[in-house]
Amino acid sequence: MSALMKRVLTAVVFIPIVLGCLYWGGWAFFGLVLAVSLVAMFELRLMLNAMGSPVPGTVLYATSICLLAAIQWQKELWVSPIMFIAFLAVAIRELLSKTARPFRRGGLTLLALFYGAFLPSHFLLLRGEAHGFELLLLVLLGTWATDTGAYFSGMRWGRHKLAPRISPSKSIEGAVGGLVAATIVIGCSDSFLQLQLQLLPVWILGLVIGLAAITGDLFESALKREAGIKDSGWILPGHGGILDRIDSLLFTVPVFYYLVRWLG
Repeated sequence: MSALMKRVLTAVVFIPIVLGCLYWGGWAFFGLVLAVSLVAMFELRLMLNAMGSPVPGTVLYATSICLLAAIQWQKELWVSPIMFIAFLAVAIRELLSKTARPFRRGGLTLLALFYGAFLPSHFLLLRGEAHGFELLLLVLLGTWATDTGAYFSGMRWGRHKLAPRISPSKSIEGAVGGLVAATIVIGCSDSFLQLQLQLLPVWILGLVIGLAAITGDLFESALKREAGIKDSGWILPGHGGILDRIDSLLFTVPVFYYLVRWLG
């Protein structure tokens, strides 16, 4: 079976599940986000192990479960205390450890907590807002449009490297195509969903989401490059790992959430 066919079949199976959980919200969506966070943590551990800095799985998984469960019950009220407790646990563990480079491992553990638990928690926070389903659907469509536009624009017109040391296959032309696609899709989706967003002009909102998506993609590419791996995992045939699919969303959803909260 070709790689393209695997990607299509995987999308056909998983996209309805994601959209169904997103629509139902509540515990269905919580279960989806928790599962994604735990798999992401597993993949992060594999990457950090490949970098020569193994991190404790107990702290990572426990923080994900506690943080996401607390948000499900109390929204953002318990985010800061749980992240602070996780920080103290990591700091004490590393200070008492006999490893030669405790702060490197401790710093990477905190990075994994932030990347694999704190950032995914914004999916629940945004879904909990008024019109949360429509808002999340809007940012999902904008992010997917960025990725798709960048891929096809880069294939067709890509000549100048965007970040050759991180991801040699990505081009400036592809990034521009992704931004244009995000702007068009955000504008059309806003009209279709009848959100009548007053946050920012639609074209600026499209650019913001597009830039966040590109940054998230490059960030995960940098992690994989340092770990010396091609894909973050293998759970999604034809796509790689969970992080390979949500890397852009881990940046766009928090950015959009804070725009919603701060700009009304």
